[in-house]
Amino acid sequence: MSEKNEKAGEMGAAPAETMIADTARAHAIAPAETMASAAARTHVEDACESAGYRLQPECNGAAEAHDITCNVVIVGSGVAGLYCALNLPSTLSVVMLAKTTVDECDSMLAQGGICVQHDDADYAPFFEDTLRAGHYENRCESVDLMIRASRSIISDLVKRGVDFERDQAGNLRYTREGAHSRPRICFHGDITGDEITSTLLARVRELPNVRILEHTCMDDILIAQEESQVSVGIMTKNEAAAQGEADAAMQNATNVEDRDCAPLVTAASATQHNVKPRQPQTRCCGVLAHTGDGAQLRIFAGQTLWACGGIGGTYPRSTNFPSLTGDACAIAARHGIALEHMDYVQIHPTSLYSTRPGRAFLISESCRGEGAVLLDANGNRFTDELQPRDVVSAAIYRQMAAEDTDFVRLSFATMPKDEITGHFENIYKRCLEEGFDITREPIPVVPAQHYFMGGVQVDRNSATDVPGLYAAGETSCNGVHGKNRLASNSLLESLVFAQRAAWDMCRKLGVKAPVAQTYPEQPCGADAQAYKRLCAEAERKTCENATQTRPQTAAQTCTQNAVHDRPQTCAQNAGQSATPTKPCDAGRPGSQTEEQTCPQNPSPSDTDRTASSKEVVCA
Repeated sequence: MSEKNEKAGEMGAAPAETMIADTARAHAIAPAETMASAAARTHVEDACESAGYRLQPECNGAAEAHDITCNVVIVGSGVAGLYCALNLPSTLSVVMLAKTTVDECDSMLAQGGICVQHDDADYAPFFEDTLRAGHYENRCESVDLMIRASRSIISDLVKRGVDFERDQAGNLRYTREGAHSRPRICFHGDITGDEITSTLLARVRELPNVRILEHTCMDDILIAQEESQVSVGIMTKNEAAAQGEADAAMQNATNVEDRDCAPLVTAASATQHNVKPRQPQTRCCGVLAHTGDGAQLRIFAGQTLWACGGIGGTYPRSTNFPSLTGDACAIAARHGIALEHMDYVQIHPTSLYSTRPGRAFLISESCRGEGAVLLDANGNRFTDELQPRDVVSAAIYRQMAAEDTDFVRLSFATMPKDEITGHFENIYKRCLEEGFDITREPIPVVPAQHYFMGGVQVDRNSATDVPGLYAAGETSCNGVHGKNRLASNSLLESLVFAQRAAWDMCRKLGVKAPVAQTYPEQPCGADAQAYKRLCAEAERKTCENATQTRPQTAAQTCTQNAVHDRPQTCAQNAGQSATPTKPCDAGRPGSQTEEQTCPQNPSPSDTDRTASSKEVVCA
């Protein structure tokens, strides 16, 4: 826990009035103006009613609840939430919620780096690496958007002050991690997530239109419902609880092999299968939350973004903060909001073994990318360390079972000492604190829960199936990662789709986004040809997988829509998904019928485009 978090814990959470008043002073806003007035809430009610909705009774709440009205409420303070706020114009009022403190988010913990399309020729290789790691269950349109947006994201981060490693000529350096066919990862030592998140947080704090409320936990969303279809097709809380209990039992039964990573599932936060979406008959109009001292807040907003992380806090061994408990997924299940791939949980191969309770310390995959190797009890290598994470984790579990031990070993013997103490300075120091000098000896490592590939189902603009509600980052499932995430794709995916959420909000609110889109909505030229080929390959692979795992359904027609907002893979045809979709040509670059222009992507500066002449490569 950081010094800042320790102090917060000693002091306890500040009362809601104090936090809001402090925020108001920081932005030169009078406290009386900060708290929503009755007239402001009336305005929200009028806006809902004019669109054919009315607020549900639970939005009224207790009389003592504090009301806040804003244009956008963002739940979460990681890179997804911060970047969304930075991509909204200053004319919009924004409220951000942090469940604990702003620096207790998993974005701060990312070590390895952030992926980027290395050059024009890297589109297909980057795409292929992502598909292979994801077992070809990725949503192709999302992968395409992430890759083509990557260079503009990196350039924007640099403009905002993010300090990536560079060579002597000033060009970006790139490192490599497992399952990558080439170095394409920008980094800042072994604390890339901290560098990016801290920089974005500093930029957000400079915005006069954004208020950050720490120690404020979301309890539910505020719902406006269509007048003509009150409570039709909505799962009740009792129904959701009963479904959750059944799913939780099934989830527990399937996690026997996860050993220390088996989740502590609850009826509210774990579902093995997708929740059936229903026709949107409601609209999200904000969130219900409570502060550290128990005060209730009703935050009314025209647009809401869930960016509150994953589910690591429900596992006994996880690299995540314990506060990440799948809150958005639990709320989505209660309201019948579509969830996707809730059983797709990534186990990271290497966390530092310890018998002490608390969050597991991650040993970055970049270490293996730079030459660290896994050893058995006799000091022999037993696997290829650069395979996808799930493959390496499985190999470690087998080795632990064969030796009847609680860990394996990771050796840095082939790595130069200055590389260890430089590139991996944070890991080196933390291991010293635990009594291990990685420049002299192997360290004990064990797999730990690390990342959640499932979540709240969203489209290419991060919109859920409830109007006014978006999800981004680890909370969401846009299909980029498939069944297993490729290393260092998480920060990039979070930033790309948080930005797209902001752009979609701006369109719906009729305002201009401060950062314009610089890449076309569909791939063009050589990228379009590669996209068509890769989508066909993904469809073929998922059909093969479905046939191998469910022979009785092999006769079913494989109708994966590789570019539809709600795609259905062949595996989903075999019974995993409750989300219907229409058949379409998997290779078609887009589903829009109007002719689209294909502007050339703007040429970035030589500094941002040129690979380092002294690239960091895998040993």
